[in-house]
Amino acid sequence: MDTKTWILAIVLLIVGLLVGYFAAGPSQVKTITTTKMVEKTVTVTKTVAGTTPQPTQTTTAPAKKVEVKVGILLPLSGGSAFSGQEDLRGIQLAALHINQSKYPNIKFTMKLVIADTQTKQDVAVTELRRLAQEGVVAIIGAYNSAVTYPSAAEAERIGLPYVVPESVSDKITAQGWKYVFRTCANASKYAYDTLWAMADIAKANGVEVKSVALIYENSDFGVTTTEGLKKYLNKFFPNAKIVHEESYPAEEITSMDDMVAKLKAENPDIVFHVAYLKDAVLFVQTMKKLNWYPKAYVGAGAGGQTRVEFIEQLGADANYAYTQTEWQPDFLNSKALAKWAWINEDFKKLYGRDMVGSSALNYVGTYVLAVAIQKALDSGANPSDIKAFRKAVRDALETIKIPAGELPLMPWGVDLTVPNHQNPEAAVAMAQILEGRFRVVWPIEFAPVKAVFPAPGWG
Repeated sequence: MDTKTWILAIVLLIVGLLVGYFAAGPSQVKTITTTKMVEKTVTVTKTVAGTTPQPTQTTTAPAKKVEVKVGILLPLSGGSAFSGQEDLRGIQLAALHINQSKYPNIKFTMKLVIADTQTKQDVAVTELRRLAQEGVVAIIGAYNSAVTYPSAAEAERIGLPYVVPESVSDKITAQGWKYVFRTCANASKYAYDTLWAMADIAKANGVEVKSVALIYENSDFGVTTTEGLKKYLNKFFPNAKIVHEESYPAEEITSMDDMVAKLKAENPDIVFHVAYLKDAVLFVQTMKKLNWYPKAYVGAGAGGQTRVEFIEQLGADANYAYTQTEWQPDFLNSKALAKWAWINEDFKKLYGRDMVGSSALNYVGTYVLAVAIQKALDSGANPSDIKAFRKAVRDALETIKIPAGELPLMPWGVDLTVPNHQNPEAAVAMAQILEGRFRVVWPIEFAPVKAVFPAPGWG
C-alpha cells in the first residue's frame, strides 16, 4: 500500500469515530442528590446511543439520626459511690430508651460521656472542664449538693447547660444562673413535705408529738435540709420542741455511740436524720446496740435511708424507718402512672430489682434534657457549632413545661420557665420500710398501706 492510500485510510477512520461519538452521546451519566441530614437518593441513569436517558434504579437510604454527646458527672468512687452508681443506672436506662426510639418526640441518639467526681469538689470541676473540651452539649449531675454547687458554677461560667436531677441544696438555684436547671425539689421543699407527712401520719394514728431531735451530716445537703426543718417545724407541730441538734462529717464518722446515748437520755418522739448511706446505717446499728428507738425515725431529704442498700445492709433492723422518697413502685398502681410501668420492668430486666427514687429522678432529668435538645434541633441549631448549640439547648430548657401525667414515672410535672429554673411542681412522698420493702404511706389518700406509728422498738 502506497503512502497516499495509508493517509486516506487514517482520515476515514478518524471521521468514522467522530460521527459515532456525536451520534451516541456519552455512554453513562451518574447523578447524586442529597437531602440535608435526612436521606440520600442516588439515581443512576443509562444513555444508549440514539435514545433518551432513562432512570433504571433509585435507592433511598434510611434517615440517619443526629448523635448528641451529654456529659454525666457523678460520684462513682469515694463515699457516695453507691448513690452515684444508682443515679447512673437511671440515666443509662433513659438514654437506652431514647436511642431505641421509645419516645416518638425525641429523634436523635444520645451518647453518654461519663466522669467520676470521686465525691470531691475539685475533681468535679476538673472533670467538668474535660467534658466541655470533649464537646458535650450539656451536663447531668452531680448527686452531692456540695459537689454540684461548684461544678454548676463552672458550667455557668463557660456557658454549658447543667441539669440537676437530685442535688437539693437551695443555693444551687438561688444564684440567678442562666445555665443551671433543677428538675427535683429543693431542700426547703423536702423539709416542708417531711413535716407535713409526719404531721398527717401522727394525726391519723392519734399520736401527739411534743419533742424532736435533728441529726444531720454537715455538708450543704444536711445543713440546708435541717434549716428548712427548723423553719417549718412549728407550722406542723405547734407544741413540739427541739430537744437535741447535732451535726457530723459523714465521710469521717466511725462511731455514733455518744450521739445516740444523748438521744436516748432526751428520748425525743421523732428523730429527723439527714444522712447519706454509710452514716444512716451506722446510726440504726447504734440505736440497736444501745437498745433505743424513738416513736419515729425519719430519714429527711431522701438520702441514705432511701437506698435499697440501706435495707440490704440492715436486714430486718431497717423495718419501721421512714424515708422521704421521690418514687416507689407503689406509684405505678395508680391509674395516672400505670402507663409508665414498662420503664420499671425494663430496669428490673437489667438489674434484677425495682427502681428507687434516685434512679427514677435521674431518668426523668435525662428525659427532660432530651426534650430540650430535640427542641434545639427542631429550631435549626447545628450541633457542630458547639457554642451556639449549647446556647440553643439552654434556651430550650427555659421553655420546658411538662404537665403531671406526661412526665415519665412521676406524679408531678416539670416547669423550668420560672426565673430561677427551680421546678416548683416537684414534690416528695413519704415511705416506711415494712417487711423489708419501701411502702408509700403518704400522701395518705394514695398510700396502699397504713403507716406504723409509733414504732414497736427493738422488742
